[in-house]
Amino acid sequence: MDFYPWLKALHVLLAIVAVGFNMSYGVWLARAAREPQQYGYVLRGIKFLDDRVANPAYAGLLLVGLLLIFIGPYDLTDAWVLIAIGLYVLMGAVAILLYSPTLSRQIAAYEDAGPASPEFLALGSRARMLGIVLAVIVLLILVMMVVKPGS
Repeated sequence: MDFYPWLKALHVLLAIVAVGFNMSYGVWLARAAREPQQYGYVLRGIKFLDDRVANPAYAGLLLVGLLLIFIGPYDLTDAWVLIAIGLYVLMGAVAILLYSPTLSRQIAAYEDAGPASPEFLALGSRARMLGIVLAVIVLLILVMMVVKPGS
């Protein structure tokens, strides 16, 4: 039995889940901006979804992607694969070292001083910028996966 198409389908499903959840954060935050008393709920919800759904899906993407490389027609040394893996590592570093701690600090600032506090607003701006950076990296990875430049 050829497992490649099944693993490829799983890879696509994991990408839909990971990227889809991440893209929904902006919608949730825009809704909370209209009702600032909801920020705590929204931010804790985003943190939960990020930690329990999106990030595990990203981890699954790496594992399944590597399996696809090892059993499929592509090679780990293909330029588009190396670029995508490099971008993935960069994405993981930004997410783990910057975005997640910022989100945790933003939740704490909301709970301590509310949505109008300077610290909460500054952390919100930082989280928004990091979210944009992460979205651009993810989109570049998606381009590498779909276009496979150089192959």
